[in-house]
Amino acid sequence: MESRLIDVLQPIKDNDYQLPENQSLQELTTMMLQRIGSVHPILRDDLIHSIFTTFIERGHYSHEQLKNILQSILNKNYLFYRIGTSKREEDAVFKRSFSVLLIPPIIVKHRKSPFLKEEEIHRVWENLKKYMKQESDHRGYVEGKGWAHAMAHAADALYHVAACEEITESQIKEILPIIKDQFLIDHPYLFDEEERMVTAVMMMFKKISPADRIEWLETLLYYRESWNDPKEDIIINNSKHFLRALYFRMLEGDHRELRQVLENLLRELRKQEAY
Repeated sequence: MESRLIDVLQPIKDNDYQLPENQSLQELTTMMLQRIGSVHPILRDDLIHSIFTTFIERGHYSHEQLKNILQSILNKNYLFYRIGTSKREEDAVFKRSFSVLLIPPIIVKHRKSPFLKEEEIHRVWENLKKYMKQESDHRGYVEGKGWAHAMAHAADALYHVAACEEITESQIKEILPIIKDQFLIDHPYLFDEEERMVTAVMMMFKKISPADRIEWLETLLYYRESWNDPKEDIIINNSKHFLRALYFRMLEGDHRELRQVLENLLRELRKQEAY
C-alpha cells in the first residue's frame, strides 16, 4: 500500500503540488491521514507532510475541511495514538509527532483569515497541553526511519497556537511547568529541540508578566541529588542547553533583566556539574 501511495503522491509533488483532475481531494486526504505515521521517511515526511502543508497554504481546503482535519488529528487515533502504551522503540511516536505537525499550517491559516471559534482554539491548546504531559518518546532522528522529533514538532505547534489572540495569560502559565518537566529529563536532546521550544517560549513570554517569566525560569535550575548518578548529568545538560538557547535568543530586544536572571541560573548550574 505504501509503494502505491508513493506512486500517487510523488507526481503531485513533482508537478508543483498540482492535484490531478481525476484525483479526489477528499480521497487523497483520507489516504494521507491513514499513513501519516508511516515509518517510511520519504512517504511520511517528504510527501505526506509536504503535500498537506502546501495544500493548506495554497487554500486547497475549505475552512470546513480544515476543521475536519483538525478534529481528526486531535483524538486517540492520531495525537494520542498509543501514547501511554507504546514502548520507546516502537513506531507509534511517528503518528503522534506528524499529527501534531499538522496543527501549525492550519493555525497559520486561521490567523490570516479566522475560521475557528474561540472554544475550538482552546480545545487545540488543551489537547496540546495533555499531549505534552504524556509524550515520553523523546527520540530525534531514528536511523532508517527518519525524524520522530516529537518535542520539536510540539514546540512548533505551541508557538503558533500561543500566538493566537484567543490564548490567555492563564493558559500560558499552565503549560510552562509542563515544558519544564519535558526538558528536565534524563534523556539527552541532540537535535535542537531546545531551540524549537525556546521559539515557542519567547512567544509565550509576550503574554505573561516579567515577574512570572522570572518565576518560571528559576524552576529550570536543577539541584543535583547525587554525585554518583550519571542520569543527573543528562538533566543538568538539558537544563543548560535550554537556558543557553534562551539567553542567546534574548540578546535581541530589551531583555536585560531576563538575561541577568539567566546568567545567574547558568552560574548556579555550574555548581551542579560533576567536574
